[in-house]
Amino acid sequence: MKVLIVGGSDAGVSAALRVRELNPDADVTLILADDYPNFSICGLPYYLSGETPDWRSLAHRTEFPGIQILRQHRAIAIDSGQKTVLVQHRGGESVLPYDRLVIGTGAEPLRPDIPGRDLVG
Repeated sequence: MKVLIVGGSDAGVSAALRVRELNPDADVTLILADDYPNFSICGLPYYLSGETPDWRSLAHRTEFPGIQILRQHRAIAIDSGQKTVLVQHRGGESVLPYDRLVIGTGAEPLRPDIPGRDLVG
């Protein structure tokens, strides 16, 4: 089984590790837009305080046995009928096939339109 996971943060990495746990023979590929899978968001206070001077060190794990990691790849189109994802990367574009697709890209917070939301504190 070919499992393609879009997103290399906690959701994507957790999904990839769980797939490998449940099916060690699965072909697992993780695509991420940057170079840092499993970026430790919990470490941001240490970076902001200066205790951790280089933010790249917050990527505490960068390799995962049995999981192919495609860095600097962006999913730009999904063809669910053909079970493929079109990705952009430094070399151009590629089409990646899958049997199962996981989208673990994260989210942006929603700021509701309520009076006072821009007030200090």
